[in-house]
Amino acid sequence: ERFERAGVYYACTAVEARLHTEQDVAVVGGGNSAGQAAMFLSEQCKGHKVHLLVRRPLGTSMSEYLVNRIKGTVNIEVHENTEVEEVCGTKRIDTISIVNKTTGEKTSLSCGAAFVFIGAEPRTDWLPKAVARDKFGFVLTGTEVAKSDAWPLKDRDPCPLETTVPRILAGGDVRAGSTKRVGFAVGDGSLAVTCVHKLLAMV
Repeated sequence: ERFERAGVYYACTAVEARLHTEQDVAVVGGGNSAGQAAMFLSEQCKGHKVHLLVRRPLGTSMSEYLVNRIKGTVNIEVHENTEVEEVCGTKRIDTISIVNKTTGEKTSLSCGAAFVFIGAEPRTDWLPKAVARDKFGFVLTGTEVAKSDAWPLKDRDPCPLETTVPRILAGGDVRAGSTKRVGFAVGDGSLAVTCVHKLLAMV
């Protein structure tokens, strides 16, 4: 926590990248968000190395076109089957300790920043139990609700964004099965308006 925004980031925009153009950096994660961040940083940090730290083989959860671009970028070094053990520094991070989970080999990388893209935990603990969630805590909606035993109404199916509590909607990243992108969340917002009109018409 003490290194958050002092070398540890959970976003990779021009604002964060500008602070580290003259340093080696690391990206943690194996999905498309991590791959896109690595590509962006490879252009911003020319002459410096971008370490991509992936806990599984590269490509397990990343698009093939992105994997090929990463492999063809000279200043990206991929560390597969690797996890971060520690970030070290005084006021800012200076090094990252990593371990290869296959060989057990430990390495210390000189890095000015770590961009972390390893997913997120939904903040849904405050919801009542009546609002059903999947095993990861994401809220069930629409067809997932209809397939479950938790939908209480017999006279109609749930709207696409309706939860297991009739007339309560969920949209965006918190929704189970949603694509975690801003564009999809905006789409859910538009769909929510349609759902609201439909539900109001039933009153």
